[in-house]
Amino acid sequence: MFVYNVSIRILIGIIRVASFFNTKARFAIQGRKHWREKLKAILKNNNAPIIWFHVSSLGEFEQARPLLIRVKTQFPHYKLLLSFFSPSGYNARKDFEYTDYVFYLPYDTPANARDFLKIVQPSYVFFVKYEFWLNFLNAIQKSKKEGALNCFLVSSIFRKHQPFFKWYGSIFRKALLVFDTIFVQDELSVKLLKKIGITNNVVLSGDTRVDRVIEIAHQNVNFPEVESFCKDHFVLIGGSTWPPDEQILIPVFYDLKQSYSNLRCIIAPHQTDEKSIQRIISLLQNFQLKYIRYTQLQNYSNEKLTSADVLLIDTIGILNKIYRFAHVAYIGGGFSDGIHNILEPAVYGLPVLFGKKHEKFYEAAELLKTKAAFEIHTKEDMRIQVSEWMNKKETYKNAQNALHKFITTHQGAVEKNMKVLESYLAK
Repeated sequence: MFVYNVSIRILIGIIRVASFFNTKARFAIQGRKHWREKLKAILKNNNAPIIWFHVSSLGEFEQARPLLIRVKTQFPHYKLLLSFFSPSGYNARKDFEYTDYVFYLPYDTPANARDFLKIVQPSYVFFVKYEFWLNFLNAIQKSKKEGALNCFLVSSIFRKHQPFFKWYGSIFRKALLVFDTIFVQDELSVKLLKKIGITNNVVLSGDTRVDRVIEIAHQNVNFPEVESFCKDHFVLIGGSTWPPDEQILIPVFYDLKQSYSNLRCIIAPHQTDEKSIQRIISLLQNFQLKYIRYTQLQNYSNEKLTSADVLLIDTIGILNKIYRFAHVAYIGGGFSDGIHNILEPAVYGLPVLFGKKHEKFYEAAELLKTKAAFEIHTKEDMRIQVSEWMNKKETYKNAQNALHKFITTHQGAVEKNMKVLESYLAK
């Protein structure tokens, strides 16, 4: 634990230094100032038992969301506290209607973990996917010995490169014993946990994100300008893109546009600050592509709307709903830290393209097998594959059928979770 605690201190130091010039880091520091006093204040008049959900950021929140809502609606006598590690997740969901309290997770030091548990006194704790904060888990273990407390790991996924399965990973393996139930996404996770002696409390339940994307797909949406832009065109959408993705997506779109006049593009970058938007605009202008910005749609003439090549989504919160208007999705992150959510376009039957960094995602591997997804390395890879989906209707339809089969066979994770959780929460 000594090395772990030193690494946490180093992480805190790095974030503090970064806060002088990075907005996200500044939010992270400011949001945690005087956290004990803030937490005591918001819980001052609470007499109800508390369920604590912790997620890292917005992606993990979306993973937890359908289960969180189900727990809150089925067991309303509990107060629900949601914590985030990331400022982006906290800022986006601090007013989420199904939670009673939304809070930053204090940095994982022994004192912070001890005090947080002492103040909140949760009856149930849910960690989502990759959240393994060792001091918090140790504090939870101590709390379990002192009273009634249950802890669950939701939609987790394990890979052999993780420290649990290394010779030096004993403290991480010990941490897994804290969980009363570990809900995993895939069979490989079950096998890996079995190799280190964890079997009795493991449940293969699937990914709650599948239930969430199905829910979104069934919502009534109203984006008339987006629908008008896409109407009667073959639409390539870039979701959660980063600069390396845009350096591929935009040139390929330009090349394809020379052969397919019916082609249009939507770009929804991961970062929507003005600096990032202007960088993309500059790249579009280099290729003489006509663009319109989503937040300025009301200001454009009908002529400019109908003649535009690219719709630039310069806001957050709508990407998962506008995938329905497109035909093929390029998902960003595969040339940086890892791909973003490919289930969001998959639920609408969009074949997906992404870069090489996808090994952490079970759904990516499965869709690659069925040729509903393709890994690309170069512009030419992307150009060839999009052309094939545009030209070969049977190939495109086969990809859509594979996507539909994957979604339908992997739904129901929330129900599988609740079958186990109801016996605990009904106490």
